[in-house]
Amino acid sequence: MIVSICSSRKSFLAILLLTLALAVAGCGGDEEDESSSRATPDSTPTADTTQTEPEPEAETETTDPDPETETLPDDGDGTGSPESGTGGAGDEEPAQTLALFTGENGAITPRVVRVPAFISVRVELRSGDGAEYTLTFGDRRIEVTDGLSSVSTTFEGLRPGAKLLGTATGASQNVRIEATAEPGP
Repeated sequence: MIVSICSSRKSFLAILLLTLALAVAGCGGDEEDESSSRATPDSTPTADTTQTEPEPEAETETTDPDPETETLPDDGDGTGSPESGTGGAGDEEPAQTLALFTGENGAITPRVVRVPAFISVRVELRSGDGAEYTLTFGDRRIEVTDGLSSVSTTFEGLRPGAKLLGTATGASQNVRIEATAEPGP
């Protein structure tokens, strides 16, 4: 029995050493063989120094442009200015912030909405209970009536500290939009 334990330990050690040797031999196999990576004198191309005509450029395959990208037309100065293409020079949509008011149970909430200065304000009025609500800001009136769930209008940006006062009809209190918030996400 002692002999069989010793021989099984020797077999185990032999298998372990063989596995270890194979693992070490497999390391570093990513490099190319030095003899195959070196160019032999017979395989290096020779340059023809008497050639006077330039080599023709390789033909490139043209593909349809990506529909998500757009090539801007050249505006004459060679820069391809973005203002001359689609989406440039007045085609931009200005930054905008939302002031959302909800009419429900005879009240419009919130009473005060704070917005960043100088950014246009989209004022939206929603009816949460299906009743009619109206907000009047100076000469602009937004009204939620039968069949509409919300209406909106846009005001130019306010100076810092400026306010828009909204008079409520169909609700118990008025609302206010103040330019006191910091811009950000």
